[in-house]
Amino acid sequence: MIALPLSWPLEGRKVALIGAGVTLARKLNLVERTPAQLLIYDIEHAEWPTADDVRDASLILVAFEDRASAERGATLAHTLKIPVNVVDQPDLSDFHIPAIIDRGSLSIGVATGGTAPVLARETRRKIEAAVPPSETHVAEFALKLSPHLREAFSNVDDRRRFWEHILTAPATTLARSGKIDEALTAALAEIKAPKPRTGVVHLVGAGPGDPELLTLKALRLLSEADVIIYDRLVGDAIMDLARRDSERFYVGKQRSNHSVPQDQIHALLVEQANLGKRVVRLKGGDPFVFGRGGEEVEALKAADIEVHVTPGITAALGCAASAGVPLTHRDHAQSVTFITGHAKDGDAQHNDLQLDWAALSLAHHTLVIYMGVATAPRVCAQLMEHGRAGSTPALIIENGTRPDEVRTATQLNELAATLAATPPKGPTLVIIGEVTALSHEHWDRAQAMAQPTIKVSA
Repeated sequence: MIALPLSWPLEGRKVALIGAGVTLARKLNLVERTPAQLLIYDIEHAEWPTADDVRDASLILVAFEDRASAERGATLAHTLKIPVNVVDQPDLSDFHIPAIIDRGSLSIGVATGGTAPVLARETRRKIEAAVPPSETHVAEFALKLSPHLREAFSNVDDRRRFWEHILTAPATTLARSGKIDEALTAALAEIKAPKPRTGVVHLVGAGPGDPELLTLKALRLLSEADVIIYDRLVGDAIMDLARRDSERFYVGKQRSNHSVPQDQIHALLVEQANLGKRVVRLKGGDPFVFGRGGEEVEALKAADIEVHVTPGITAALGCAASAGVPLTHRDHAQSVTFITGHAKDGDAQHNDLQLDWAALSLAHHTLVIYMGVATAPRVCAQLMEHGRAGSTPALIIENGTRPDEVRTATQLNELAATLAATPPKGPTLVIIGEVTALSHEHWDRAQAMAQPTIKVSA
């Protein structure tokens, strides 16, 4: 963020406009919709203002086509130490005016720090399509309701909760249709009979890493959460989308290094919900695919806590799609199995991996291994011992779907050595099966191997 978007109250304040022609008219069209007292100096028809003329202004807007006049207006403002915006001259300006969506007391600004106003306008157009004009009525309703809420609820969390409730309640439906007084009456009735504050936990899948792979529901829950309890697979780009003032607890785990044991995570979830908070337990991938979400749901139900699950794109699906690997394919794979290299206690070195190796070793079967770097040597040995060809293609995907994603094409009999030679540092997924030959990396590798070798004689 190169500039901080701010909202500047103009009720009872003066704003000076200095300019000429169409440029001045455009800026005037914007600010005359505000409650500010306007001091307008059209230099085509009047003298330049003196310092005394504009000394009491809260802001000065300078709107000229020519640079010399723009510089003169900016100099006047800077001399008086009054914030100034100079149209199309960001180097002369103290602040920039964003592209604005005007919905009465609800206004939305889209800014690019003055560097790309056309981009800001195009973005505004897209947002405008999603914010109907009826929100003007909702904004008016909110303006009238606000002082009543401040009187009724001294606690800011209680006020926020009521707002979140009322904006999806019948009162707001009335407001949206223009029945502001009826809406206010309905909302005041709910203030007099408030519902008891109860906690709830949402287990939310954050997907494989790319924030654009979050579901819309996950994004909404992140914006509403009082508390977020998240693991190490959730990157900063996703946490940046969460509510800014939410309380956050990091409970990240790595193989054989559980910084917060699972029973303590259960206790933390129950504790925060019992405080009446809306808790989001944010997990990489999907909560119910090797995410221990089932255990957490059991613990919350045992404590009589309301719990909901929001699925996420699991790593197998996200990483395979990123690499161009179809996990099933009519010609190459009629089935797919997900397994994990972790034992229940997290000690992969002592995990017996009691699996149906004969079934997993069948040809035309895709095997996806989560958290399997440490167990790769045994997995590969078991598969080949039970008949899977050593030449079966495989793909290693580290930090899948993220900007720092690394993909390595190999084959079953080379997989363990490849992992040992360059141990992955980030979350890693391994895909074994004929379908991986369709990945971008295997395709490039095959093309390179097919190129004829050219010998140059001395």
